[in-house]
Amino acid sequence: MLSDDKKYLTLRELCEILSVSQATGRNWIKLGKIVAQAEEHGTLLFTQEYAGQLQRDIAQGKIRALRNRRNKQYVSGSSVYEAYVSPASGNVQEVRRLMGLALAGNKDVSGAGLPALLAECALQLIVQREGILVPARFHLLPAYLRDGLSLNGYEFLIDDLLADRAATLAFAEDNAELFAIEYRYEESEDILGLLYISCKNLGKRKATGSYYTPTAVVEKVISRVFADGGRGGRVCDPCCGTGNFLLQLPQTVGMEDIYGNDIDRTSICLARINLALKFRRADKDILYGQLTARNYLLPGRQTYFDYIIGNPPWGFRFTEEEKKRLRDRYSCAVGNMIESYDVVTEQAVTDLKPGGVLAFVLPEAVLNVKSHLLLRQFLLQECSFQYLEYLGNVFAGVACPSIILQMQRTHKPASCVGMAVKGRGCSFTILEERSLCRECLSFTATDEEYRVLQKLVHMPQQATLAGRATFALGIVTGNNGRYVSKEKYDGMEAVLKGTDIQKFCFTPGGNYIAFRPEKFQQAAPTAYYRAEQKLLYRFISSQLVFAYDDRQTLPLNSCNVLIPQIEGLQMKYVLAVLNSRAAQFFFDKNFNSLKILRSHIEQIPIPLVGRERQEEIVQIVNRLIVPPSDSGVAEDFEALDAKRAEDFEALDAMVAEAFGLSQEEYEIVRGSVEALRTQRK
Repeated sequence: MLSDDKKYLTLRELCEILSVSQATGRNWIKLGKIVAQAEEHGTLLFTQEYAGQLQRDIAQGKIRALRNRRNKQYVSGSSVYEAYVSPASGNVQEVRRLMGLALAGNKDVSGAGLPALLAECALQLIVQREGILVPARFHLLPAYLRDGLSLNGYEFLIDDLLADRAATLAFAEDNAELFAIEYRYEESEDILGLLYISCKNLGKRKATGSYYTPTAVVEKVISRVFADGGRGGRVCDPCCGTGNFLLQLPQTVGMEDIYGNDIDRTSICLARINLALKFRRADKDILYGQLTARNYLLPGRQTYFDYIIGNPPWGFRFTEEEKKRLRDRYSCAVGNMIESYDVVTEQAVTDLKPGGVLAFVLPEAVLNVKSHLLLRQFLLQECSFQYLEYLGNVFAGVACPSIILQMQRTHKPASCVGMAVKGRGCSFTILEERSLCRECLSFTATDEEYRVLQKLVHMPQQATLAGRATFALGIVTGNNGRYVSKEKYDGMEAVLKGTDIQKFCFTPGGNYIAFRPEKFQQAAPTAYYRAEQKLLYRFISSQLVFAYDDRQTLPLNSCNVLIPQIEGLQMKYVLAVLNSRAAQFFFDKNFNSLKILRSHIEQIPIPLVGRERQEEIVQIVNRLIVPPSDSGVAEDFEALDAKRAEDFEALDAMVAEAFGLSQEEYEIVRGSVEALRTQRK
């Protein structure tokens, strides 16, 4: 074959070079993002030169397909992580210039050359901070290695970076243009960290769970924890990276009270330099004794702290042996899937003094996803909650809503009285005690909203769909391009996507399928799809959107099936409840999810009302389940004609009455739902 002489690469070989999956590679070919240069016996082939150009284009961000992918496991290449420092930092442009030179010259800045580049940057910062005089346009690293440039006692910190001085000097001499970059010392800016993470391979950062926290978020954490300047005591960042959180600490925290750990030795070397520069104090005993290259989760010298801050690793890949040790040590480490930020958080709480404060940046999932239930149980036994801020997606290229969670160790059942909540367009303080449960920690309701929520939950005459409904996933074809058509051929019928579903009714979007369940990747029992009546609902949505179907219509997997079976309640009545503002209010305040899960639906309270009241509600539902002649009904009580809008409002008010809400309480529900919907737009 042509590929035998290595002039050509197969798709598999190309994907290995680009550090992407073959599935991604095939998708890029389909979308025209990559193009084969030859083909033999049906096998696409690519030249070595083409592969190299693709690598450079990806690293420079020219191919957006890779940069925008939600799954970052296969991402490689270097990029300037500008959000890591403040917008005012003048060093961003210099690091960007370095990366441009490296890419243009095809220089390796993530491997053997990285220590040299970091050492040059550190030398420049030390010289400026200490006022050491050197000639203009002077390359410091070669001078330091050849002539022993004096650094006022900082020499040991530079030496730590340089394992092979001869190789480092050779790299500096062979790549002089990379050492012409001029960095500037900026107080509280982690310039060394910016350079390090911009050079490091992004795929390797993912493997170790490293998501470097933007300075804007670090400042939020520090300003909140030390709002009063701090009450003194020891501060620790257990997974400190290059020390950005420690750099932002107020001047009231002395060097002797600062501690940090990280498993990345280079990161710790840079953190020591950062701390020495911050205090202008190269104290070897403190820097080595309190900033350590060790695994925080392994037993070591026990030290208790007044404050623990930071951003623990997310998605660290533990070995099987490590998992075994973690299961023996931590209450939240159960089963095979152990989340690194769970166990780090548990260890951090354990390391707090009584009354000590923990403030971590964490994925929002820690509050409500089932896999973190045991961590929530631990926190509810040990801590009170002081502050929560919803950050949204703050990490570049990572689609993961995040939070700042601040807690105080009390050794008592949890309390949230006095807890400040911020984000999603609101800011309030919880002043009344409320019930907290391990299934879901939801703090999105004000005290006023919480009282209404409790009324819904504890309404005496109610039922839920848990154990009283059939749920079914829509069809998973495994290849929509093969099975789903925009043209209706013989044997085909309409199939619905989630976007075809509106409140109460649906409008087919012009997609057709031949129903052959044995051919599909996954399909529910046919009887569920062909039920005489069923409800269809959007799966990917922040809004509850349910429609009625008595035409045995087929759904794709973005559109799921619900068949309510609550004794004494008509399906159309249940439909009215699920589409109501009261149900949306319950969903928003308890789950705040972008997916409508079965577990969510099963918890929504359904008021038990008599047959006569149901009939009144169903009469209006019967008008709404007929699609309007003009398609495009909005999903949130908006409509294209006044009569339909009037029906929506009348029905919603009747459901609110069934819940026993007063007019004042109903207005609270309306205001909350509409405000959040507007904020999401």
